[in-house]
Amino acid sequence: MSKAFRRISYLRVGRLLEPILPRFENLGKSLRKADMGVSLRMYLSMAVTITIFAAILGFPLGIGIIYLFAGSIIWWVALLVGILVPLATIIGFYVYPNYIAGNRKRALESSLPTASSFIAAMASAGVAPDKAFLALANENIKLEVSKEAEKITRNIEILGYDLLSALELAAENSPSRVYSSFLEGLVSVVISGGDLTSYLTNETKMLMREKVREEKEFIESLGVVAELFLVIGVVTPIFFVIMLAVLAIMSSESGTQGTVLMALLTYVLIPIGMSVIIVLIDGMQPTD
Repeated sequence: MSKAFRRISYLRVGRLLEPILPRFENLGKSLRKADMGVSLRMYLSMAVTITIFAAILGFPLGIGIIYLFAGSIIWWVALLVGILVPLATIIGFYVYPNYIAGNRKRALESSLPTASSFIAAMASAGVAPDKAFLALANENIKLEVSKEAEKITRNIEILGYDLLSALELAAENSPSRVYSSFLEGLVSVVISGGDLTSYLTNETKMLMREKVREEKEFIESLGVVAELFLVIGVVTPIFFVIMLAVLAIMSSESGTQGTVLMALLTYVLIPIGMSVIIVLIDGMQPTD
């Protein structure tokens, strides 16, 4: 989105939303966990502005779609489209941060065993934890945990956080409970003066076993998704196509409505169903 659009939304709409921002505290947490780099006021301002445009355009869009396929206006279908478009827009804005946070969660948990092994090797060589995270951040590897290490290092070296505060902040804003527990355990070991190398070695072994278990569960769950695909993507569309065709032959009066329903099935319902399956598989798949 252009800077001008974001600025206008923030200044005009954000001013009106300011009193109700505390009610969206959970959304603010999701934005921080998703690391989207946008404030709650900015995000809500853009969401409301785009939803207003979607509401204005939704009803004419519905009329145009129905007239294109049916040759006449069916007002209840056009009204339904006019309601669904802004509703889907605002729901999309609300769900999107959780989706991004979920992707970051899987990426963090997938790369955490490697990072834990790296930090354990550094600790065994007598390197302090803050220097270990600095080395992890400077490694030329594209891992989500390296980005987290970079933020921890930034908070320590630029913003003046001490090591424990930086680790606690990273654990609080992390979308992964596993990564948060790892950092909290690291804080506890540092505070108590425990054996850091032993802790990191045990954590690495446990994380490796958990990763193997998740890979096996994903392979087993693919069978369920395959059956769901057959029902949503094959059997159900064929059933409705046959049913609508038979109804159109039996009753000439329902021909127009049958054409509209066929168009909705082909261009709306089936793509939505396939999109849901794609998102489901993407959410289940472990990150490399």
